[in-house]
Amino acid sequence: MKKISLIALIAIVALSACQQSFKKGQKGIEYKLIASGSGEKIKHGEYMQLSLGQYYNNGKIDSLLSDSRTNGQGDLIDIFDTINMPPELSVLIKQMRKGDSLVIRSLTDSVYKSSMQGIPEPFKKGRYMVTTIKMVEIFKTAAAADSGRVKSMEVAQKRMIEQVAETRKKEDKELTEYFKKNNITVTKGKLGTYVQVTQPGAGPNADTTQFAVVNYTGKTMAGEAFDSNVDPQFQHVMPLYVNLTNDRSAGGNVIDGWRDGFALLNKGAKAKLYIPSELAYGPMGNGPKIGPNTILVFDVEVTDFVSKENAVKAMAELQKKMQEEQMRMQDSIIKANKALQADTVKAK
Repeated sequence: MKKISLIALIAIVALSACQQSFKKGQKGIEYKLIASGSGEKIKHGEYMQLSLGQYYNNGKIDSLLSDSRTNGQGDLIDIFDTINMPPELSVLIKQMRKGDSLVIRSLTDSVYKSSMQGIPEPFKKGRYMVTTIKMVEIFKTAAAADSGRVKSMEVAQKRMIEQVAETRKKEDKELTEYFKKNNITVTKGKLGTYVQVTQPGAGPNADTTQFAVVNYTGKTMAGEAFDSNVDPQFQHVMPLYVNLTNDRSAGGNVIDGWRDGFALLNKGAKAKLYIPSELAYGPMGNGPKIGPNTILVFDVEVTDFVSKENAVKAMAELQKKMQEEQMRMQDSIIKANKALQADTVKAK
């Protein structure tokens, strides 16, 4: 039985529906228990179906990070195990009946206290990560829980398909209006990526037997850069080999929007790829800088096309160089620490 991560449950729903004050819980969390359900409280060994949402409160608004109702995976259905579950969470869940809701909030300072990377952007110190948990159902047996899990996933996948279609329609409208307003001429790929060629290349377009060698910078529609292999701040200035073949096992795999867009480009071409979220990271997003349902814009340059065999070889060589560089950096750190310790001993 895996421990349920408190961070993985971070979320929020309409708090305005509950005006009661937060109470103090264990390990710095605050909570509201909204007792609107019926029946008996859940017991150790029974199975719980929890509907979860994930939000971050920036001091003004609550930003959705994830919602189990629309992420395609369905609600969390698992055994209520008070031994393996974090005590600060189990002490609250054991008070819940079917239909009850629980709102938990924790300061980002507490949530990421043990993280070596600290608080990730765009989260800020002193803000709240808030979790909402709704007890959808309580199952007495594992068989009943399994049946509930299948049903929950079917409902979630149906909701996700409907939501993706609606989001795609909205994003296509947004992009079309953006192109018209800014006099941008684009070509639409088979899957729906919009390609604005800013510098034509030469020769034939890519095909599905090749890898493209690419330089790129990725941004949101607001112009915020989130990744690049040409900008040193992202710490991986090196060629990127993009797999355009049907052999995903060869590596170099990318989002569908890239494969769709590069099919319209040839060697030497520079372009902007406008990628609807469905062809990027969808409702799940990808880290703090790419939220759910985010349209992505990539400035790209195709420097070459190479065979799958040559690409695999080149990627292996790059990986080897990266590992060697990491080892050199580690050795330098070790030597520096030893020198510092020696200087400290001499000073004493």
